[in-house]
Amino acid sequence: MTDLNLSMFRAYDIRTHSGLLTDALALRLAQAEAVYFRDTLGVSGVVVAHDARSSGPRYLQLAAETFAQSGINVRVIPGVCSTSEFYFAAMQYPECAAVMYGASHNPAGDTGQKILGPGVRPIAEHIGPEGGLDRIKELYLQGTKAPSGSGSITAYDPTEAYIAYSMSLAGVAAGSLRGLRVLQDYLNGAAGREMMLAFARAGADLVPLHFTADGSFPLGDPNPVKQDVIQEGLDTLQGGGFRFGTFFDGDGDRIDFYRGDGAYLSSSFVYAAILPEIRKRFCQQDLGVYADLKSNPLAVMEMAKTGVTVNVIRNGHSQIKNALFENTAMFGAVEESAHFYEAFTLDGQRYCTENTLYIALLAARVWRESPERFDALFDLQQHTSREREWGYKFPSEQQRAEALDAVQAHFESLGATALSRMPNGYDLEATMMRRGLPFDIHAETRLAPDWLQVCQRISQSENGLARWEVVAANAELAADAKRDIAQIVRPHGAGEEYQG
Repeated sequence: MTDLNLSMFRAYDIRTHSGLLTDALALRLAQAEAVYFRDTLGVSGVVVAHDARSSGPRYLQLAAETFAQSGINVRVIPGVCSTSEFYFAAMQYPECAAVMYGASHNPAGDTGQKILGPGVRPIAEHIGPEGGLDRIKELYLQGTKAPSGSGSITAYDPTEAYIAYSMSLAGVAAGSLRGLRVLQDYLNGAAGREMMLAFARAGADLVPLHFTADGSFPLGDPNPVKQDVIQEGLDTLQGGGFRFGTFFDGDGDRIDFYRGDGAYLSSSFVYAAILPEIRKRFCQQDLGVYADLKSNPLAVMEMAKTGVTVNVIRNGHSQIKNALFENTAMFGAVEESAHFYEAFTLDGQRYCTENTLYIALLAARVWRESPERFDALFDLQQHTSREREWGYKFPSEQQRAEALDAVQAHFESLGATALSRMPNGYDLEATMMRRGLPFDIHAETRLAPDWLQVCQRISQSENGLARWEVVAANAELAADAKRDIAQIVRPHGAGEEYQG
C-alpha cells in the first residue's frame, strides 16, 4: 500500500511531493474523484484550475481528460489562477464540483488539490458526503474506475467578473484609491494578475514585485512567513513612501500586511480594522465571527466592540468554512496564518469561502479613508508581544505526543488553564493554554498584567511536525515561554526550529 502514496491524503486537502504522484497514481486518483463526483455528489460538471506550480498543468490535463471520459463536463480556467479566483469561479457554477491543483506555500516540488462539492462546500477528511476525502481515499485504494461517458471540456475565464465582484464588495470604485501608494509582493505565485488589474482600475499607485508566475519559485518557498523569502520586498517597502505593503503565498490566498516602515500587523488586528466595514453588510443582531485559537486577545476584544460574538475555532480552511456553513449566525473568520473567510452572497445564495482580492481592496480602502484605525491597532499590538508560529519535527508520533504533553504540563504548573474543544463541543485539534485571561473574551474583558497565551498543535500538512505560537503581555514573557518550549521538547527528539 505504501506504493499508492496514501500519505497525500491530509486533513484539509491532498498534498504531496510531485515525484510521489506519478501519472499512473494521478490517473488512479482522478478516476476515484470522478466516481465520487458522479455517484456520491451527483454532479455532471466540475470546475478545474491550477496555480503557479510547474506540475499543475500536467495534473490538470490528465484529470480533465479523465473526468470528461467519465461523462463529466469540465470547465477549465485557462492559465495560472489563484485559489480565491478559483473559489469565485466555483460560485458561478454552484451545481458543480471543483478541483484546484496546487500546493499553497509548500516547496516548488510539491503538488496537491483542494476539492469542493456543490455550493462551494469543502471536501476534506470527515467533511463532505460519505466522509468526503475519506470516501475518495477508499475509492482510490480500491482502484475504482468510473463508467465511460461523453463529457465536454470548455474554457471559462472568471477574471473580469471576479475583479468587478470583489471591487463592488469592498466598496472600491474605479479611481477611488488614487494617490494611495502600495507595494505588493507575489513571490512569483498566482496572485499577481488579478491584484495588478484590480488595483490599477482602482487608481492605486501600485508597485508590484515578483509578479511573474514562476513555478520554480526563485526566491524560495512561496511562503510570506519566511523572512529570507520576503526580505527583498521588505527592503523595497521601507523608505519607499508606501502606505503599506502586502505579501502573498504561492496560490494567493494568504495575505500578510506590513506598514510602510516595515512593521508587521498580525491578521487578527487586520481583521479588527476592517470588521466595522464588513459589519455594515451584516448588520443584524446576534451575529458572530470566528477567530482561530492563536488570535491576539486584544484583537479579539476589538472585534467584539463591533457588537459581534467572537468564538474560538480550530485551524484549517476546510473546517472553518464548514463551520460557517453550519452556523448561519456566523458570517466571518480570521486565521493568524493570514487567511480571511466570509459568508458571501451571489445571486441570492450563500457561499462560505475566501476572497483575498476583496480583503486586499477593503483593507486598502480603510487604510486610505481611516488610517487612524490602523494606527490605533498598531499601537495596541505594541502593548503585546508575539512569537509567530514555529515548529519542530520529531522522529516519531509517540515522541511528538510526549513533547506536547510535557509542554502542556509545564504551563499548567505555572497557572495556565488548557482548552481543547470549541464552545459547541468540536475538537480544536490543538490545545490553547491561557494564564491571566479567560477563554470567553468580550469587549470589556480585563487581562492580568502578566497574561500569557500558548497554542500548540500537530501539523496536518507536514509529517512529524508540531507547531507552537505564543502571545503575551510583554516581550520577556513571550521569549521566556518560547525558550521553555525549546528546552522541554529537545529531550523528545525535536529537530531544529522550523519556520513555514
